[in-house]
Amino acid sequence: MVEQREKRSREDDVRISAPSSSKRKACASTSDSAGGAEDTDLDCLLSQLPSDTLATIIMLRNKFPRKIPTCPLVIKSHVYSVIKDRTDVDRQLEELNRNNKIQIIKLSSDYGNDYGIALWEDYSAVVNACKNDKGSEECKIIDWFLEGLVSQMSHCYVSDYQLELELREFLRSIDKDADTYDEYITLFMRSGLLNRRISVHGGYWISVPNVGVFVKSLNAGRSKGLGSVGIFLEDGEKNLNAGRKRLAGVVKRRKRNEMLLWDLEKMKLPGLGMRYLVRDAIGSGMFQQIETTCGPLLRLCKKSS
Repeated sequence: MVEQREKRSREDDVRISAPSSSKRKACASTSDSAGGAEDTDLDCLLSQLPSDTLATIIMLRNKFPRKIPTCPLVIKSHVYSVIKDRTDVDRQLEELNRNNKIQIIKLSSDYGNDYGIALWEDYSAVVNACKNDKGSEECKIIDWFLEGLVSQMSHCYVSDYQLELELREFLRSIDKDADTYDEYITLFMRSGLLNRRISVHGGYWISVPNVGVFVKSLNAGRSKGLGSVGIFLEDGEKNLNAGRKRLAGVVKRRKRNEMLLWDLEKMKLPGLGMRYLVRDAIGSGMFQQIETTCGPLLRLCKKSS
């Protein structure tokens, strides 16, 4: 009798401790759903991570000289100096511009292929700042410019035909005379939001206020030298191209037209600064960067010499 009671007790313990088949199925389904949720959350997190190009733009944007009174801009060639695959950079820039993560700006410098890159948050902030001291109608037009025109564009320019067509249509929608569209184009240009495109095709470049201040690499009226090198910046050479030429001149005076990066960065340069110009020179192909035991060596390319 005692043995039978112990046997039944052990059987009851087994039945209590072992989950039922329905419970096992429920636990399995819960585990599967939890795993699916984790996968979904992981995919969501990965999708929110910036691409290599966007991460580089954010990093370079945070190094923008604060004393320059314009929207923080990153020169496209600077991105090339960090990411070597230029084809991948161009592809990601087009995608970022199309998805309103960035806005590409054409820079009016002596180098024909200079483009600035602004984060969309920075660009929209400077556009909205143009509404200060403007009337309600002008504010509506500026809002349309940002949300109805630029945010829908995949390029950094707009043709005369497209701008006139879409602006006329918007003016009709707010019961304004569509023939006054030319006045508002003048408003955009005076505010620094558009620059006339010098081309046989005409049109306008998307721009930002005070972009000319950014292009100039030196303070107006100053004539400081490059450290102890003894090369002085003249009043007539205050733009980015002048800084590039002076930078090439420093390295050209060295043996074999090459110089260690850390030696070059120790020199002083007013305006955008030496490090900024060095990064620009590497990305634009002025220098060939060679890794050595003493650090990166910059060699002046033949086309720049």
